[in-house]
Amino acid sequence: MKDTAKQFLDRQIDRRTFVSRLAQVGVGASAANTLAGSLSASGQVGGAASGRVLRGQTGGELMAEFLVDWQVPYVFGLGGSEEVGFLDALVDRLSLQYVQSLHEGTVMSMADGYARASGQTAIMNLHSVAGAGYALAPMVNAFKDRTPVVVTVGRQATGLRGTNAFLEAVNLHQLPRDYTRWTWDVMNAGTIPEVLRRAFLLARVPPGGPTFVTFSKDLWETPVEQAEIVPRSRSEVELSLEPDPDQTAEAARMLAEADFPIIVVGREMVRYDGADEIMAIADLLGAPIFLDIQPSHSGVVVPTTHPHYSGMFMFDPNYGSDFDLYWSVGGTMFSFGGRPSTSPVPPGAKVIHTGVDAGEIGRSYPVDLAMMADVRKAAAGVLAELRKLSLSPTAVDARRRKVREYTESRRRQFDDAAAARWNDSPISTARLTRELNDRMADDAIVVSELITSEEYLPAYMDISTGASRRVNYTSSGGVLGWGVAAGVGAKIGRPDRQVVALVGDGSLQFGIQALWSATRYEVPLGVVVYNNGGYQANRKFLHLYGKRAAATGKYIGANLQEPDIDNVALAKGYGVEAERVDDPAELGGALDRCFRAMASGRPYLVDVRLARRLGGADSTWYDHFSIAKGEARRT
Repeated sequence: MKDTAKQFLDRQIDRRTFVSRLAQVGVGASAANTLAGSLSASGQVGGAASGRVLRGQTGGELMAEFLVDWQVPYVFGLGGSEEVGFLDALVDRLSLQYVQSLHEGTVMSMADGYARASGQTAIMNLHSVAGAGYALAPMVNAFKDRTPVVVTVGRQATGLRGTNAFLEAVNLHQLPRDYTRWTWDVMNAGTIPEVLRRAFLLARVPPGGPTFVTFSKDLWETPVEQAEIVPRSRSEVELSLEPDPDQTAEAARMLAEADFPIIVVGREMVRYDGADEIMAIADLLGAPIFLDIQPSHSGVVVPTTHPHYSGMFMFDPNYGSDFDLYWSVGGTMFSFGGRPSTSPVPPGAKVIHTGVDAGEIGRSYPVDLAMMADVRKAAAGVLAELRKLSLSPTAVDARRRKVREYTESRRRQFDDAAAARWNDSPISTARLTRELNDRMADDAIVVSELITSEEYLPAYMDISTGASRRVNYTSSGGVLGWGVAAGVGAKIGRPDRQVVALVGDGSLQFGIQALWSATRYEVPLGVVVYNNGGYQANRKFLHLYGKRAAATGKYIGANLQEPDIDNVALAKGYGVEAERVDDPAELGGALDRCFRAMASGRPYLVDVRLARRLGGADSTWYDHFSIAKGEARRT
């Protein structure tokens, strides 16, 4: 029945045939006609009078006109022979800017960063199964972080379906099915505006995420007798979900009755904000505010200068573990890298989980109150209800003292740790992060892909409590290569904001091609490489495994220093000014040059050589053999 419905939507069969086929599988005439009417309505919103009717346009021109009508300014792409009908339609439509990169992975990540920073749904255009395959990995990141991106892919002509033709993949539209909100294979050029409308709509509807649409090349090249473009105003969906008043009242009651409630904020705070409301609730209750378990799963989404900001949840086992109520605001509960030995929530503690993603709430941990709502509106509702209640001043004051004593002590410890290693060579991660913090604009967008160094951002990056504050975007998907490209996309999306991409040296190699795009489109992005000379996370976990690698100091697959990668030469090869810093005394000057270049409209990369940390940091061993010398074994 699914295939029959798709053929009807693609206008390959008429209504009578549709009803007849459903009758053959036992669906009554009345039900079949009702379904046909529903499908027709979903494809043709309101009839011709509701939109702009075009005649004689090719499928590619229809797609371009759709994007013009919907005021989409950028198409992120890396096209090929299958996409010529669409690419040709862009030539004379100057309001559509094509943003190219050298690899489909960086195209996907640029679109991801653009969508996050601009708040708009991004669209990208790729070439066949080859491009879709390369883009699949970073599509995982966009899916995990619910980023609205419409992915369009060209494929072989319809007449070559099933012939094993060059670059033909029979089920191409199903390739990323586990990492998209919706997939579709267009089979009728006249339906292109309808399909794009659905793709944009479903990418943005909460919780959001990529949609994936394939187009046979001949459909972009075929003239269409008549097609309608429905205006965007008739396809908008309210993104914020109102909380249930009874649930906000219940959440407030549970928070008020708890002896020690904690608030843990996650990735949905990036999209919906709500920091002001969360801070007000923390002040009112005397409760601590934590980031999600791993900073890479949420980014720094609340002001770090607030006196109740307590860093990452479970980072300090001696603090915050005695809570009796856990409120997850837009978080995952829990996205561990491995199964913990003990439950993160103590026995008997109550759990409130708030967010728009029905697939997350209660999925991995049972909850006492599940609130499906926009986190900002939910927090505002809970705050209003709390203000109606009589809270114990004694209990609130006691909690407030406990929390503020801890956060003040925590800040002193970080300050002391940074000072103790301030002049170390190689440069300390704490110093680099603090030096960056002192130079970044108050409203900078900080795109980070730092893996083992990510924990330094919550510790040393200030996000003020003012109205204009820094924003931190990061990726929870675990697919490397996102950072630089997402930074390029973020700057395209918010040219009025300073954008800095902070990436590890391993991450950089997965997405360095994005520097070429930064040069071509004059994107004044700052890139700072946290270079510890290897895959530090791999070495860390091999060491924690505690067997032969830890005993011998031989951490296979972790060392990136033999040969040493010349990131400065690579950046310059892509047209980006760059420099390397080894001496801590030269760090400030290098960062100053980076920020001056950005201010003058140029991208700039600083490769900072850092002290290695964590288990096995002293090991210089690397896996090696020489084919030239006739060696076939590691030495």
